Amino acid sequence: MLAIATVGGIMTMPGQTAGVSLFSPSFEEALNLSRTQQTGAYAMGTFLASLAMTYVGAQMDRFGIKRVIGIVCVLFGLVCVYTGFVSGFWTLFIAFLFLRMFGQGALSLLSSNTAAMWFDKQLGFANGVMGVGFSLASAGAPLFIFWLISSFGWRWTYPILGGIVVAVMLPLIIFFYVNRPEELGQKLDGEVDNDEPGSPTDADESGTINTGPQFTLQQAMRTPAYWIVAAMMFATSMIGTAIIFNSLFLFAEFGLTEAQTVAVLATGGLAGAIAQLPAGWLADHVKLRWLVVASMVGQCGLLILLLFVTSVEIATMYAILNGVLGSLYNGVIGPLWARYFGREHLGKIRGSIFTAQVAGSSLGPFVMGYLFDLTGSYTPSLTLFIIIYAIFVVLTPFARRPSLQDISHA
Repeated sequence: MLAIATVGGIMTMPGQTAGVSLFSPSFEEALNLSRTQQTGAYAMGTFLASLAMTYVGAQMDRFGIKRVIGIVCVLFGLVCVYTGFVSGFWTLFIAFLFLRMFGQGALSLLSSNTAAMWFDKQLGFANGVMGVGFSLASAGAPLFIFWLISSFGWRWTYPILGGIVVAVMLPLIIFFYVNRPEELGQKLDGEVDNDEPGSPTDADESGTINTGPQFTLQQAMRTPAYWIVAAMMFATSMIGTAIIFNSLFLFAEFGLTEAQTVAVLATGGLAGAIAQLPAGWLADHVKLRWLVVASMVGQCGLLILLLFVTSVEIATMYAILNGVLGSLYNGVIGPLWARYFGREHLGKIRGSIFTAQVAGSSLGPFVMGYLFDLTGSYTPSLTLFIIIYAIFVVLTPFARRPSLQDISHA
């Protein structure tokens, strides 16, 4: 199941910003769009896509992941085919809407929730393994997509990617996917007996989750941790997506060619893959909120470094550090929701968070593109992003693991 979840995460790439951004120059040239128009279509499509994530999570809780993820994969493949035929602003907007809804949103949500259905004590490590696969894909996919565009043109590349998604995922889902270990008479983490007490306390955020409190979405929303982390994920998604979407244009400002930029991004993906397992181990042994604080501090420093990129070497240093810090962040966020709120209503809770996360990713590219068109520089947007990360350095220490007693007395 961990392998299937990992493959599912990799197959989201055609809908991830790292994949879509490689088509930005082609969209701009072929469809005669300005930077603001393209990022505006991306922003609107991504924001509307985010609104569906709570519904997708609710269907997961109701019908199980297997049925929902199968439908999502087919629809995602069809949307990839459609994207090869876009002809202007509105058709591109529709493509962005459903690429983000089914790829970056639904398929990501369902793949990541798969691990939470099967792991408990080792959830951090399991997310680390998934992260290795996704980071390797982040390193290799841009090179593969760049080659497809160069060889077959961008209009054929998206249908090819859609065919790959369906051909790979459907057999795995139909023949091998199982919703929960209980359906096979198994336990979380593959243990024979996982009924020993040991619910994590507020002072031990890295413990087991299956014996802890099971929050509903409404109960989770009454805790400070929910809103602090949700806001942080909104901001992180906004900033990360903005930089990735504009990466070809951004690094061109620094004097890098498209091929050099793709190679730099691939290096960052490899660095992230190497860092995933240590990050997963940390998530199983260190208080999660302090790992989040460390990630926010690192992101502030990283954006400051980005302001001073003047060569391929400095760009590569940025990409490597970005990959490592991204692994640390993902290693924490993956287990956090199950550890903090349980897995009984995980679909709805994480679906609501994915709404915030995908909504954030809708805003970032537009803000960065608009400020560039307004000022002719990426420095204003990068400075704004540094300030936002600094705010969360202050806020995230207050994102303590909640208990049901906390909200009962609120």
